[in-house]
Amino acid sequence: MTASLVLAVRETQYIEPLLHYVQHSEYGEMLNIKAFSRMEAFTEYMKGGETPEAIVGDPAFIEAWLLGGRAAVPWAILEEAGGMASGKNKSVIGGKRIAKYQALPALLAFMLQLCDIQRSRMAPTLNEGTMLLGVVSGSGSSGKTTVAMNIAKQLGSQGLSVFYLNLETVDSSGLFLRPPGGNGPGLERLLYEIQATRDTGSTLAINIGHYAVRQEVLSCDTFRPIGNVKEMQQMSARDAQELLELLAADGGYDAVIVDTGNIGDERTEAVLQRCGHLVWVLRDDEVSMFKTGKWLHHLTSPDAGKNGDLLGKSLFAVNFARENNPQTPLPEGLLPDVVLPFISSWSLPNRGELSLNSPQFQRGILKLYGMITGLALPGLASGGESV
Repeated sequence: MTASLVLAVRETQYIEPLLHYVQHSEYGEMLNIKAFSRMEAFTEYMKGGETPEAIVGDPAFIEAWLLGGRAAVPWAILEEAGGMASGKNKSVIGGKRIAKYQALPALLAFMLQLCDIQRSRMAPTLNEGTMLLGVVSGSGSSGKTTVAMNIAKQLGSQGLSVFYLNLETVDSSGLFLRPPGGNGPGLERLLYEIQATRDTGSTLAINIGHYAVRQEVLSCDTFRPIGNVKEMQQMSARDAQELLELLAADGGYDAVIVDTGNIGDERTEAVLQRCGHLVWVLRDDEVSMFKTGKWLHHLTSPDAGKNGDLLGKSLFAVNFARENNPQTPLPEGLLPDVVLPFISSWSLPNRGELSLNSPQFQRGILKLYGMITGLALPGLASGGESV
């Protein structure tokens, strides 16, 4: 299915490379873009009988079209760095605002979302709005980030619109992923905006699309990793809670996969409380099982008071298991929902690509997919692991 979109921008040097990229990429089969650089031609076209599925353009073009009274089509304003200062532009409501200059895949992915083609071509449909899924661990070196990224990739590859959110103090996903290109605002700037607008009650009006970038390897959106560790150390539980609320309220995502840091930090506490689904990753050894048992006992005790439904919304994945069976007993009362195998090739240098493309490992992730979403499992080719 090809979506029709109108792009209205004064600079032809903006339009030409975008159209060239669409023509020579996978987006050529998904988007049919009609572009205008002159106001007269744009307004004349919009008065005609053809109705596009979405309109994206500079503020002047969008305002002219809105004044014509035909605003039933989804639309977005292209916002340049620094924001739009005039009250005139700020009074335009009902649409989206997106960064004008960003990586083309991220920009085009947003256009697809605006056209609603992404949802219409999805095989699965989640029934709970935006699903918030936290991936947590009671101990280090459990493979939590590998599991979180594989879940994000699997959901994204099935056609769902997914956001991967890393809340580790030090974002270890950089070991597996190339940083997204561009120099646009990232999570640091978003956290500042959340804190700055908190007292005005306008936090939920923040546009996530202004900060999100596309991570093609995972088939999902994400934020650029924060380089300054202090920024993450200062992120409070309230900051994390409001960030999750923003992502859930955005309406553009079927699922948000949250990769957490240490189980005892404030950010993870917010994830445990706010997320409707949790995947606990336990390494198949005594230390991990012991620590996870202690944390679960603490978090579900009457004194904790905030996590009464924690076990009910939790799944337990045993990672690094040999011979497809855990060799170490789980904490009392728990059974593994999924057993993820030890992959010997992951000890090789440059394991990033291997960690996201192991059929053996993905079979376990697919089982999690079915248990989390309640949807039929998609197929997975059989065979040994490719290296």
